[in-house]
Amino acid sequence: MSRTAVNRLIYWVSGLILTLAVIGVANTHRQNAETNEPLNSPAAQEIRLRGRIVCLPEEMHKLYHADVPANHEHLYGFKATNEAFYTLLRTNLSEALFIDKRLQEKELIIKGRTFPKTQILEAISLQSVHNGIVHELYYYCETCAIRTVAPGDCVCCQAPVELVEKPLKLAPLPD
Repeated sequence: MSRTAVNRLIYWVSGLILTLAVIGVANTHRQNAETNEPLNSPAAQEIRLRGRIVCLPEEMHKLYHADVPANHEHLYGFKATNEAFYTLLRTNLSEALFIDKRLQEKELIIKGRTFPKTQILEAISLQSVHNGIVHELYYYCETCAIRTVAPGDCVCCQAPVELVEKPLKLAPLPD
């Protein structure tokens, strides 16, 4: 075999190996994108917490004398009854916690997920507690009979939705 033929064969085999490697990486990336899971990452942990919505900078100022300006932007978090603090991830399901001041005044139970190596809390469901009784929380349009998870206008009639707290009978409350 001539030297030119050997070089062509080497280039062809190298190209084939490179093409197969690119396809393998693309398939791995596609599978990863379909599951929304980063490669080799541990799963988020489901959690159920009882506590209150707080402004984290203000709490850090109270507890640790953090130098927080009087006119600061609120960074909302959740202070659990075990005194642990969680930063709230702002999502469609948690939007009400950021914009409805009434929820910020209530004792809440948040079911959600925390992410590995963080204290970031993604709320999945919300409940309130009054006199030891758990209440389901949602927003409702009486006219259209539509439930939603955030305050605002009804998606149908554009009238404001109302906050509803419906008593539930549940297992014992979390600490």
